[in-house]
Amino acid sequence: MIKTIVAIYPGRFQPFGKHHYQSFKWLQDKFGKANTYIATSNVTDANKSPFTFADKHDIIRHYKIGDRLVQVKNPYKSVEILQHYNPKTTAVVFLVGSKDQLH
Repeated sequence: MIKTIVAIYPGRFQPFGKHHYQSFKWLQDKFGKANTYIATSNVTDANKSPFTFADKHDIIRHYKIGDRLVQVKNPYKSVEILQHYNPKTTAVVFLVGSKDQLH
C-alpha cells in the first residue's frame, strides 16, 4: 500500500530561472512541501552545462526553497533522495519538460 508520494523535479538547471521556480512551486502545491525536491548533479560541460552544483545552489537559494535542493549523480533516478524512503510504500513522481520526456 502506497503511503507516501515523493515528487522530484530533475534537471541540469543551466541556469535555474523563474519558470523553473514556478514549476517547482506547482509540484509542491500538488504533492506537498515535505516530500518535494529539486534534483541536480555537479556535472559540468563548458558548452551546455557550465554551472557547478555550488553555482546552482547559490542561484536557487534566492528563491527561498529551503533544503529542497539535492545533489545527485543522476537527477532522473535520484537515488540519493529515494534511499530515505521505503520502496514498498512510496510512489515517485518526476516532473520533466518536453525535451526530457521519453518518447
